[in-house]
Amino acid sequence: MKRKLLFIITLLLCLYSYGQQSTGLRGNVINSATNKPIPGIQVIIKGQNQSALTDTKGEFYFISVASGEDVLVFSSSEIISKELPVTIQPDVTTSLKDVKLVAIETNTNLALVGISDESLLDDDESSSQEISSMVILSNDQYLSNVRYQLSPLRFKIRGYSNIYEQKYINGVTFNDQNRGVFNYASIGALNDLTRNGDVVNYHGPSTFTFGSIGGTENINMRAGNYAKGTKLTLSYTNRLYYLRGMASYSTGLQDNGWAFTAAVGGRYSDEGNVDGTFYHNFSYAIALEKQWNNGQHSLSFTTFGSPVERAQQSASYQEAYDLTGDNLYNPNWGWQNGKKRNSRIVKAYDPTAIVSHIWKINEKTTLTTGVGSHYARYGNTALNWYNAPDPRPDYYRYMPSYFSDVESVHDYYTELWKSKNTSTGQINWYDMYRANKLAKDQGEGALYIVEERRSDLFETSLNSTINTQISERNKLTAGVGIRTSQSKQFKTVDDLLGANYVLDVDKFAERDFPGNSDIIQNDLNRPDRKAYEGDIFGYDYRLNINSANIWAQNQYTTSLFDFYYGFNLSYTDFQRDGKMKNGRYENNSYGKGTKHSFVDFGVKAGLTYKITGRHLITGNISYATEAPLPNNAYISPRISDDAINNIESGKVFSADLNYIFSMPSLTGRISVFQTNFYDQISRISYYHDTERTFVNHTLSNMSKVNRGFELGVNYKINTNWNIDLAGTVAEYYYSNNPDGSISYENGKEKNIEEKVYLKNYYVGATPQTAGTLGINYFYDYWFLSANLNGFARNYIEIAPLRRLASNYSGINPSDEAAMEAYNILVDQERFGSGYTLDLSIGKVLYLSNNRAINLNFSFNNITNRRNIKTGGYEQGRLDITAPRKFASKYYYMQGINCFLNASYRF
Repeated sequence: MKRKLLFIITLLLCLYSYGQQSTGLRGNVINSATNKPIPGIQVIIKGQNQSALTDTKGEFYFISVASGEDVLVFSSSEIISKELPVTIQPDVTTSLKDVKLVAIETNTNLALVGISDESLLDDDESSSQEISSMVILSNDQYLSNVRYQLSPLRFKIRGYSNIYEQKYINGVTFNDQNRGVFNYASIGALNDLTRNGDVVNYHGPSTFTFGSIGGTENINMRAGNYAKGTKLTLSYTNRLYYLRGMASYSTGLQDNGWAFTAAVGGRYSDEGNVDGTFYHNFSYAIALEKQWNNGQHSLSFTTFGSPVERAQQSASYQEAYDLTGDNLYNPNWGWQNGKKRNSRIVKAYDPTAIVSHIWKINEKTTLTTGVGSHYARYGNTALNWYNAPDPRPDYYRYMPSYFSDVESVHDYYTELWKSKNTSTGQINWYDMYRANKLAKDQGEGALYIVEERRSDLFETSLNSTINTQISERNKLTAGVGIRTSQSKQFKTVDDLLGANYVLDVDKFAERDFPGNSDIIQNDLNRPDRKAYEGDIFGYDYRLNINSANIWAQNQYTTSLFDFYYGFNLSYTDFQRDGKMKNGRYENNSYGKGTKHSFVDFGVKAGLTYKITGRHLITGNISYATEAPLPNNAYISPRISDDAINNIESGKVFSADLNYIFSMPSLTGRISVFQTNFYDQISRISYYHDTERTFVNHTLSNMSKVNRGFELGVNYKINTNWNIDLAGTVAEYYYSNNPDGSISYENGKEKNIEEKVYLKNYYVGATPQTAGTLGINYFYDYWFLSANLNGFARNYIEIAPLRRLASNYSGINPSDEAAMEAYNILVDQERFGSGYTLDLSIGKVLYLSNNRAINLNFSFNNITNRRNIKTGGYEQGRLDITAPRKFASKYYYMQGINCFLNASYRF
């Protein structure tokens, strides 16, 4: 009996000892041309559900892996993917040294280069080995092509608004809480520091967030993420700016655990490709990181900013484009003292600081915590006028068509426009200065001014995420987030144009309430105030926004199936705090208003069926409620606390089904998708010509459907040539008739409620059918790519005011002229289809001492097509007796566009 007991104890101890032994894999990757380490390469064990990234030394490692024969896949946007067979020894750490990869050191988007990945899987389709879906899900042929090639067409993937594209930096969220979008200008000209990160397509599983239907990206700007060296870049283009310069330096991760990285950049033009525009930008970034305890802890600090001042182009009427013979006609500028002066200038600066800590608790668990804070200063100047003619050159009353009943006047204005008389077709600054001088001589305030509309934001966010490998097949990710924001909305007097002051009253209210000294006041606390340059006037309020969320996600893998599921729970509140007591809303404009709070949730799940090593079928489904954006929740936020009645969270249901294939010569994805939006809200603001005031038109209980088909494939002809094809056929439309509420800012009418008939109208501002066909060549670090891009079914953005039944209640159906006017006003314009042709070429020259020169030349729209409408919108006003009186406004694509880029790395 004692011998049996001793045998059992010995056996258990052996089993325990065996279970405690670790089977691992580690190695390093280097550039085949320079023998330098390559950081940020994704390394995937093909037969197991594990992946890792190489560090700044090019090293990677896996813990607790299965022993035996397997294949490693090396993948990144900066290399040509490679497969490497490997034998993993049991109970020890197998080491691989100097895995050589072919690097693609480009400075432009990879889609310009068009290099496809090598085949990632074995030829044996009947193989019964376990397949890691990461291998072929990590390289999406559709997204990698359309994101760049179709961007000049303002193409939106799946028609989603950019509020559904979430951006993180070092694990901290940076979509602002008021408008819901990420400020790309904050990282302008910092390309070298923002190229690395984790990208999650659509609503797939993530290691840093619950996610969003439009996809998520976590930009890694920690100093230890960058390889040692210096890089200088100089670029020329004919866009809004024509010159770009960048310089970056990094120490790499040193032996003492410290790393330092810095970058500066800038973009400049005294006049861009569009008349009257300019671009002045300087950017900087500093990153510092310390790692200790053999990398168990990492503490990093990153700060960056990109102040910019740029002049804008505005949409205009087709009539103005035809008269000037220029589809890039810009009504925003005019001559002053021999120089072009633009009235619409953006001044923005978003200084940001992030502190991030990574704690590798053990071999299988990592906790990442970060705090980020930024102050976004955003100002947009515009003309304002008081009891004076409209100074905008393309105001409809100044167009020849307005005088169509008087032939001689019509012809006179037509000749003025065609002659490109700048006193007619551009802003007349001299006339405004002269009018102000006359008013000043009579002791009166300004008739014309330039105002700056400010939308500043101070925001702090904390995110903490834990990733743990529960078992070889089971991974758990969870996180929490806390955010607080204050949005400051106000406007200032930017330039009095020679006047002494401007009177802070509402010019529109004065017309409708003559003699009422209180109702015209913008601030009853300071009536009849004289505002001087730099003073706040007109409106001034804050939006205080707070939110918190908790989420979790579980991923599980088997030999034939992978699946994931996750949930999210969030709380949001916001409150308006008025700093002015408005005369039209004296009881609910000043001080803190009603606090609006929302509790929301989200759930998602996905399943992958591995038919063979080369063929996968995946499905994803999600449902979430979302608090309304404060920017949309209020009816007239500039002057009152009134919010949409019975405001509630929106709902989003989304599902897709995908067939993904990866064969030796052919890889790609075919997908169908549908997303339903319910209980959405929006606000449209416009000037009402008849009522002579600004109008806010809010829509609530609005539903939309986005559905379609996606295809992305790459065909590898041989080692040098390959072909890309990517495209979508979709439809995005309103699926119900939402509720509407109209309020006049002059106080004449408030909360006029009427249903808006939008059902079955299309959502505008993006092509609903689009695609690109590209052919790519690679040899000896020469890169050549040519793409043919096509698009169709792009619709104008519709004005809700034109879809109100009350506007047409007096129409007699037997009146042909009235019915023709009705059809003109309610029909939705569809833009014409078209195509563009792009070409790019690049070369990397590797020199001695680990130096390299990179040259890239890209040319978009090389056929110089200038008649392509990229967007447009209906005006928010109408005249039933003259349906074409208030014509739509459009944006056009510029002609041939070039981007020439050279960099030197040492």
